[in-house]
Amino acid sequence: MKNAYVFVLAVGLLAACGKSEKKEENTTSATTDSTVVAAPKPKNCQSILKADKLGKSNEYQESAKPMKFTLTLDQDTSATSTEKGCYFNNTATILAVKKSGSRVFKRTLAKDDIAYFSKNDELIARSVLQNATYKPTFNGQRYVTITVRLIDPVGEKKSDYLVFMNYFGEIVKVK
Repeated sequence: MKNAYVFVLAVGLLAACGKSEKKEENTTSATTDSTVVAAPKPKNCQSILKADKLGKSNEYQESAKPMKFTLTLDQDTSATSTEKGCYFNNTATILAVKKSGSRVFKRTLAKDDIAYFSKNDELIARSVLQNATYKPTFNGQRYVTITVRLIDPVGEKKSDYLVFMNYFGEIVKVK
């Protein structure tokens, strides 16, 4: 009698736990679906870069470092609205690979990453990433430097930032 009571209690608990997990899965999937539908896509936005520059990979190699760096500019899904219209934001993907072929890090750099380290956030907020280039470091330094150019589409004002990254793809400093 005692064994039957424990058995029925265990089956009841397992059945109750399984039903609550299924309810949670159904509610989370419904919540994520509603947020995906709620985000409107920007319409009639312009691009600062020409189509031939987007998706093109530029490779850089230093003799003092045993790595090769590849920078690729891509169009971001977000946009910046100005008085003159809407402009697509861009991102720069940095891929560091050893000479052996193994990946060191891969990092997608956006203008918002620079805003965390800068004092003039409103200039960065209304700007669009125009270009990113690798800047060689001397004496085999253990960091990567990337020059990022942002452009304000309204005033055509350009601002350059020097981004220092470690070999894990983390931004250490921005000048």
